[in-house]
Amino acid sequence: MRRTRMWRWAGAAIGLALFTSAGIGTAAGAPTVSPAAGQPATYVLDFVATAASGIDVNDLGDVIGTSRLDNGCGSTCLPPEDTVVWRSGQRIVLPNPTPSLTPIVLADINNNGWITGYVGVPGLTTHAVVWKPSGTTYTAIDIGALPGHTISTANAIDDLNRVVGCSTPSASGCASGPFLWTEAGGIVSLTSLGFPAEAPCGMSPGGTVATSGYWYRLGDPGSVTSMPPPPPGFGAGCTTAAINDAGDQARFLGIPLPEFLDYPFRFHHEGTWQQLSSIPTGHLSSAGVGSINAAGDITLTVAGAGMIAYGPDGVAQSLSALVAPSYGGSVLTGSGPMNASGQILAEMIIGQSGRRIVRLVPATPCAASCTRVTSMVMQGKGPGSCPPGQAQAKVTLTVTSETGAVLSGARVTGHFFDDYWLDQIVTGRTNTLGQVSFKHAGPCGVGAIAFLVTAASMTGRTFDETTGILTKYVIPLP
Repeated sequence: MRRTRMWRWAGAAIGLALFTSAGIGTAAGAPTVSPAAGQPATYVLDFVATAASGIDVNDLGDVIGTSRLDNGCGSTCLPPEDTVVWRSGQRIVLPNPTPSLTPIVLADINNNGWITGYVGVPGLTTHAVVWKPSGTTYTAIDIGALPGHTISTANAIDDLNRVVGCSTPSASGCASGPFLWTEAGGIVSLTSLGFPAEAPCGMSPGGTVATSGYWYRLGDPGSVTSMPPPPPGFGAGCTTAAINDAGDQARFLGIPLPEFLDYPFRFHHEGTWQQLSSIPTGHLSSAGVGSINAAGDITLTVAGAGMIAYGPDGVAQSLSALVAPSYGGSVLTGSGPMNASGQILAEMIIGQSGRRIVRLVPATPCAASCTRVTSMVMQGKGPGSCPPGQAQAKVTLTVTSETGAVLSGARVTGHFFDDYWLDQIVTGRTNTLGQVSFKHAGPCGVGAIAFLVTAASMTGRTFDETTGILTKYVIPLP
């Protein structure tokens, strides 16, 4: 699998007919397809952060992205946006090796926990950067640029800690400077090593690289393979692309109509294209490739909806249909990369606001010795005027076994969210009626107050997240 940026803004538009011809697969728009044997039928949520965006996830479950921490001011201020990695339950802010250049833009994290990206404003001055794990923090390494160049960006890092990217004398193109960086050898020109003068736009964990017109394996100039022409009517390119070790790829190809429209495709390394969906994306909604793994499973976002296309030749289907019904009312707005455990980095609307980052985790229903949240009653109250006053919310949960027997002493953990920065974690135990209540009081004017249950644990029992009621929201009104 290897990743690109989690979501790229493109846009929704009217669907077009699918193209079918020799060497081009067929697809349907966005069918709900029953997963085949070995593919998960249900996903549950592993919450990462709110007021955040996700870029990538590795096989350890580490997530990179950006987030804003709640400072208690609600809608009256804008907390600073930090560039972070969530690792082993900790939120770690990444250092900037060149403070005169902002912001920090992340591109990729490998399975060793090394991260790459760049600092600076695209189109102006940027420096490629590697963040190397160092205990509980990271050491930032400014990669620099090729001789005679002043601008560089990093696109991807593989599991040998090799970085590929672009180095240029000005903010135009990459033909003069695709590069390879290693900690031991520094930055070198890929063209000097016998590889094409094109920008790398994706790399697999084993070092297989995709460019607009080629794919190849690092260390083997003889592996350079030309990409076949795109299907009739589509333009080439790899603004959003992912590639696996075998050279199979996921890309969006465009049709230059009065409005440029993008469609997702799977490229089989043997040389054929397969269209994954007939739903186009234009400039008003989001689209992007998450990843492609060794089995050819592709995660992607099409017209603002998270999707998955199971390999080797499955078409795109809605991921929302595979999220457990216990999260009813939540909306999956983007599907990012998938790791070796089948966890998918995703963005969801929980309550009335998006920018909630989660890992979608494959799950099976609990059949015996279970805990289930079978009831959630939520109430809200707002002030008559603002200020003074607070927005208040109360939620009461009932925890039962799989047979419906109430469970006393179950330890429940949940999160209150608002439409801004709030992430209030609460924990309590159920009473003799199997119930536990939590309250929130905070600034007014923050929209809906949502609640998400993340645990209901009890010795000898398993929390069943696939059924019951795990999220709800209210709008505090006077």
